[in-house]
Amino acid sequence: MIATEKKYIHKYLFLLALVFIIACLWVILASEAASSVTEIFDKHYYRAYKEENKGYIAPWYTNGLHIVDEGFINELERLREDRDGTGHVLAIGSSLCATEFDPLKQKLLGNYDLMVFASGSGSWRTNYIMDKLIRQEYSYRDKDIVKIEVSYSTFRNADNKTILESVLDKWGKYSVTEDLDVKRNSMLFSSIYWLNVQFLKIQNVLELLMSYISPLDRMAQIGPGNYRNNFFNHKATAANFSITPERRKVVEEELMRISEDTNVIAEFSPIPEGLRETESGKAYMEYIDDSLIPLLEEKGIAYFDYRNSFSEKDFIDGAHLSYTASLRYTKRLDSDLNRVIRFINRKVTIGTAHTSSKI
Repeated sequence: MIATEKKYIHKYLFLLALVFIIACLWVILASEAASSVTEIFDKHYYRAYKEENKGYIAPWYTNGLHIVDEGFINELERLREDRDGTGHVLAIGSSLCATEFDPLKQKLLGNYDLMVFASGSGSWRTNYIMDKLIRQEYSYRDKDIVKIEVSYSTFRNADNKTILESVLDKWGKYSVTEDLDVKRNSMLFSSIYWLNVQFLKIQNVLELLMSYISPLDRMAQIGPGNYRNNFFNHKATAANFSITPERRKVVEEELMRISEDTNVIAEFSPIPEGLRETESGKAYMEYIDDSLIPLLEEKGIAYFDYRNSFSEKDFIDGAHLSYTASLRYTKRLDSDLNRVIRFINRKVTIGTAHTSSKI
C-alpha cells in the first residue's frame, strides 16, 4: 500500500514538474515572440507615438517593453553585459521632452552607443534614483558621457513615489529605500522576477493589438491604448512644478557628483513657448540663465541649451515633440554629442561646450 502511494506521489510530482517546464517554455517563446514583434515594427511604433495628431499619442514599445515605464530595463541589462570598453552616452532623464530616440537615426562617432534611461516624469527624484540604479550594475568610465536632463519636469512636485519606483517594485530586482538609495533584492526569487518581466512583454504586445481595435475617430483625446494627454493646458502643467531652493540644490549637487566620475552634459530640453510664459516657466528660465549656466561654466561642465529651439507647433501635446521635429532634434543632438566625443578622444576636457541655436 505504501509503495503504491509513493508511486502515485512520484507520478504526480513528475506531471507537476512537466507542466511547470512546459509553462516556462511557453512563456519564454511568447516573450521572445513579443520582443520580435515590437522590434520588427519599432520604427512604425515610434512614428505613431509621435504622430502629428494633436491631443493623443500612441504607446510605443521596443524589445517588448514600454519605452517609458520599462524600457530602461533593457538598457541596464545591455550596459551590464558590455565588456568591450567602448564609451557610452547614458541619457538620464524624462521622455517628456524628446528623449524617445529613433535608434535608426543615431550616428555617433567612435562606436559610442546611446542608452536612454527614462521612466515617467523625469523629476529630480527620478533622475537621482536612476543614477543610483545604474551604479548598482556599472561604474562610469573616463570615456563615458552622462547626459542628464534639466528641464521644467526636473522641478516637478514629485515628493512621493515615482513611476520609476513603481516599475522597480513591479520588476522586483531592486527596491528604493527611504533615503532614495537603491538596493538589490534577494536572489531567492530571481526566477519569479524574471518571469514577471516576460509576462510584461507579452502584456504590452496585447495592449498594442488592442490599440488597433480601439476606435480612433472619437472627438475626445482618446488614442491608441486609451492614452490620455492634455499637456497643452500649460497653466495646469506649470502649477505642478516649482523652482525651490531645495530642488535647485539637489540638481546642482547631482551634476557635481556625477562630474567627479565621468563626463557630464546638462541638457536644457525643449520647452513650448506657452509654458515658458507662465509664472513657473519664467522662474525656470531665469534660474537656468542666471544661476545654473554660470555655475556649470565655473565648474567646467558642458551643457546643451535647446529650450528655445522649437516653436509651439512642433509639440504634439505641449511636452513631446512631433515626429518630424524629433528627427531634427535627434540630428542636432548627434552633431553636438559627436563634437563632445571628439574632445574626449583627444583627451581634452569638455569644458564649457554648449549649444543654443535653433534646430
